[in-house]
Amino acid sequence: MCKHLTMKGFKKGERIVLNAGKGGDIYFLKTGTAKITGNSDTGEEAIKYLVNQGEIFGILNLIEGENANDFVVAMEDSLICVIDSTTLEDMIVNNSNLNNHLFKLAGLRIQKLERKLEALVYKNAETRIKEFVEDYIKNFGEESGNALVAKNMLSNKEIGKLTSTSRQTVNKVLNELKLKGHLDFDKDVMLMKSKHLT
Repeated sequence: MCKHLTMKGFKKGERIVLNAGKGGDIYFLKTGTAKITGNSDTGEEAIKYLVNQGEIFGILNLIEGENANDFVVAMEDSLICVIDSTTLEDMIVNNSNLNNHLFKLAGLRIQKLERKLEALVYKNAETRIKEFVEDYIKNFGEESGNALVAKNMLSNKEIGKLTSTSRQTVNKVLNELKLKGHLDFDKDVMLMKSKHLT
């Protein structure tokens, strides 16, 4: 696989234009963190999901093509490996382990989307924000003593977009968690002091 991969480095805040559509590229995030974004019906930029180190995106190019309006923004300096979907498809046919691994990754993404949909339907704004922040810190953070610490790479407005809530509601919930001693944060880090926020 390494023979067919092209590595590209991106600085924090740099936009990564996707080669979308059937036969487009597949991307592996080797280091760093990125956010997949697109334009909403109102023309405003909307964050769809976050990508962590070791994750894959653009996988829909194997099936029907990703949305051509989607793009990726590096949330910190990142290294991305790129392979065209036709080459990867040929490799999958000849390697059952690779096939199983990619289906597992695609399945995990589907599970995240299902959880997000369930949260929108069945959970109130406060619960959605708490669950998102808890998941974010667990997925992107590291243990530090009795707490989990993650880089604070999202604004309250972005958290609001990812949870379908307002920036004001995010401010309120985060400040309440801080007052209760469950969460601490500043512009650089988020620190979760308890095992769960919900």
